[in-house]
Amino acid sequence: MMDAEQEKNWAIACHVASLAWIPLSLIGIGAIPFLNILAPAGIWYLKKDESKLIDEHGKESLNFQISMSIYGAVAGIVLALIVAVLVFFMFIAGATDGNFFAVIISLATGIGLFAAIIALVAIAVFQVVVVVNAAMKAKEGQMYRYPFNLRLL
Repeated sequence: MMDAEQEKNWAIACHVASLAWIPLSLIGIGAIPFLNILAPAGIWYLKKDESKLIDEHGKESLNFQISMSIYGAVAGIVLALIVAVLVFFMFIAGATDGNFFAVIISLATGIGLFAAIIALVAIAVFQVVVVVNAAMKAKEGQMYRYPFNLRLL
């Protein structure tokens, strides 16, 4: 039987494991696809039957990481589309030749490119901040509900 402190520690691990990509990328091993989902999924799967607290925190963490992966993928697709439009208008439609319409579209697309990059960075920072908040709540034995979370599990 698990004591309350162990339950809290495993609940914390369900959240913090999703950030394993940070130290791994600092040492050059950060390219493990979906590690933000796989790490908490492993902990949750192994420990979910031992404690209701671990089960609830694990599901919440997994739902959030899946949600963030979906949001990141959508932002990445939007970024790729913006780059495609920028390349089209810069090189194919003649913005480099002084075509006024192509220049205006290229400038607007460049601004969109900058905004999309900022959005991707904002998603990453947001993810880290709320995961730390969730871990602190788990340490107190309380439930944390992630914002913008799709409830899939």
